[in-house]
Amino acid sequence: MAWVLGLIITDGCINKTINTITLTQKNEDTLRLAAKYMEADYILAPAGKNKATPTLVINSKKIKNDLLALGITSNKSLIVPFPKVPEEYMPSFIRGVIDGDGWVQKKGYVMNITTASQTFAKGLLTVFQNWKLRSEITIEVSSSGNLIYRVWVKGKTYLPLLANILYNDAVEHLESQKKANMLIHSTLNKK
Repeated sequence: MAWVLGLIITDGCINKTINTITLTQKNEDTLRLAAKYMEADYILAPAGKNKATPTLVINSKKIKNDLLALGITSNKSLIVPFPKVPEEYMPSFIRGVIDGDGWVQKKGYVMNITTASQTFAKGLLTVFQNWKLRSEITIEVSSSGNLIYRVWVKGKTYLPLLANILYNDAVEHLESQKKANMLIHSTLNKK
């Protein structure tokens, strides 16, 4: 569920007026796995003019209230906090964040996570620094004038270390290009 929380924070949308959470992802397998972990019926919003990307729709007052209790609200992009995640679940949470808003270089030496929330970016940076990874935040201005924070992990020794932390005890069986790129130089890939 920590992985699902990471996905919801990055690719989720909490409806302000009704008890609906939507999770939008290009990789439909990600949505299927999220639905499985949530023990939810897998109903995918149909693709169309306004729904070109697959979307999982979750109708649950309890889940919406649980997210609100964590500070995850509608219009969260600029203000989402970094949630209190127990240390043993942090790798799963970070995997969800990367599966949502992460980018991993094909050569496997650079990774970044993009967010519009300074608080969330600082939380990510703290986790990476606690894991002794070479990390930093860069700031850009979006076309709408909002600040965009990119949290980076760089280096041919640090990205494989991150991959080992994230995937060493991973139980989910999601195969993605991001995961493959991270594992290129990892010792896990050599097993």
